[in-house]
Amino acid sequence: MLHSFSETVQSFLLILALSTCFTAALDLQAKVEKLEKDYDKIKEHLEAKIIVLETKVSLLEAKVEKQDSLLAVLKKGHKPLKDNVDINEHRRHNATLRTCHEIHVANPSYPSGMYWIDPDGQGIGDPPIHVHCAMEEVENNWYQPGTTSMLHDSESKMDIGNCTEPGCYSRQIKYYASDRQIEALIQLSQNCAQNIVFFCKKSPLNYNGIAYAWWNDKDGKRHEFSNWLSTCDKLSDTELIDHVPGIIRDKRLPYTRFHFSNPFKGSGQHQVSRLRCHGKAKTEAMPASCEDLWRMGHTLNGIYSVRGAKQMETVFCQFDKRPNEQGFQKWIGYVDVKSLPTYFYVRKNTAFNRMNVAIPFEVEKVNVGNAMDLKAGIFTAPRDGIYFFSFNGLASSGPTKETAYSGVGLFLNAIQVGRTWLHEADVTSNHDRPLTLQLTLKLKANDRVWLEITGMAETSFLYDNHHGHNHFTGFMLDEEIANSP
Repeated sequence: MLHSFSETVQSFLLILALSTCFTAALDLQAKVEKLEKDYDKIKEHLEAKIIVLETKVSLLEAKVEKQDSLLAVLKKGHKPLKDNVDINEHRRHNATLRTCHEIHVANPSYPSGMYWIDPDGQGIGDPPIHVHCAMEEVENNWYQPGTTSMLHDSESKMDIGNCTEPGCYSRQIKYYASDRQIEALIQLSQNCAQNIVFFCKKSPLNYNGIAYAWWNDKDGKRHEFSNWLSTCDKLSDTELIDHVPGIIRDKRLPYTRFHFSNPFKGSGQHQVSRLRCHGKAKTEAMPASCEDLWRMGHTLNGIYSVRGAKQMETVFCQFDKRPNEQGFQKWIGYVDVKSLPTYFYVRKNTAFNRMNVAIPFEVEKVNVGNAMDLKAGIFTAPRDGIYFFSFNGLASSGPTKETAYSGVGLFLNAIQVGRTWLHEADVTSNHDRPLTLQLTLKLKANDRVWLEITGMAETSFLYDNHHGHNHFTGFMLDEEIANSP
């Protein structure tokens, strides 16, 4: 019996030992998996730190190189020392410019390097940002002199790890600038571009209709690579490079996050380029909005005149906001601006009774803009706009047993658009009556306007002498400034 008890104890101890070993193995496996995850996080963190340190080192190297060159010039007593001092003084005492393009235009001799710029305007919005400016033209390259490069924390190769679920690897792109400054730079530039390179080995972006990778735009919206031809989708056993096409001058810029996965236990690394912008966004010669004024360089809040759809308008521009922010532009009203002021007043000093011809005038009192040809009696509109015309005349008639009548019409390009008329029966003595006519017309440039006698009895006529009884007046009320040359 003692022997049987001993065997039972031994069996129990054996089972306990095996259970302990199995539990230890499970704990060990969990610890290994945790270490792998911690390793990936630490690696990403260290890679980001390396980028920051590399940027600082490049800045220090640039400063050292500059100081060495200044020292060399100082030893030689050469003139370029003064030029460098002038450059530094200009940067110190003058406004911080908004883009590398503006810096290059201000002084094309500035070298490539790190510069401070303030896209959203000096003294307003967010603080200036430190960017790289490419000042030299590179042959067969997209870059132009004055190209701005926006630095971020994912410029080196980043490993996507070994997770297998679609998009399980996620990397946020952190730029060394605020969203507001980045948006302002894009709006100020003619073109902006950014691309990504993916180094892959059996790591697809898309496979069998499944999207294993995608990216997020500035608003966080997801975009897949499914519409882009991907070399990596071939699942090659050798490492391939997929140059995913960049997006240019796109409202989705910049890239803010990338998602990848490694479903077939291959390998993958991504490398995101800097956001690069060059040139100056096109603006009309005559600003039509606060945004146009902002692009031109205006930064002071205030009331401005801009070109509206048809005429000049007054707006309040709040430049410490961005064009897409509420309150950036507030419409106030219209401005009475005329590119060519036009108004006239002419009159006759002789009687007239010829029908169906333009009534000529002999006396010119006012003719600003010289649009009225008084001898021909024809007004020619100099600009598109709204015009007002007024005629006051004196119709006279001798004694007649017939009905005495007189009529005067206003003509636009040979078409009658208005008329004044009077008649009276049994006129036994000389008789005078006034004729009046007022019209407001919408005219195009070079439209012609004149007066004609449209009807008149044999004994009737327009009476006049040196006192002047027949008056013709016209002026531009509003100009459609948008159509003006």
